[in-house]
Parts: sequence; C-alpha cells; structure tokens
Amino acid sequence: MAQLMFRCPYTNKPIRSEIELVSENLKAVSEYPISVHCPHCGSQHHGTVADGCLTDERAPPLAPPES
Repeated sequence: MAQLMFRCPYTNKPIRSEIELVSENLKAVSEYPISVHCPHCGSQHHGTVADGCLTDERAPPLAPPES
C-alpha cells in the first residue's frame, strides 16, 4: 500500500501521515478532513485527504532500543 504524504506550507518539507491507503480508495475518501502534526514547524496542519498525495515511500523503521 502507498503512504499518504503532505507538505508543510511553511517549510515545503514532506510530512508522513503514517496512513497507508490503496490508490483505488483515494477518491472515495478524498474529502475526509485530516489533521497532521508537522515535525518541521511544530504546527498542526488541517485539510482534506485530497490535499495529500500517495507515495510508495515507507516510513523508516523504528530505531532499535538502546541497550
């Protein structure tokens, strides 16, 4: 499945939503409201699913716990 991504309107850097979606379902949920926390500027960005885009990028795996 593809990852739903957004862009920070202040820094133009990508924001991973951690939401995976089959591309065939994007149109059905495109008008759903969504809020994402931006790790780049610290703000909460609001919009709809249609404001994002699907990408094949996967979120990086969690780092192993330090021993």
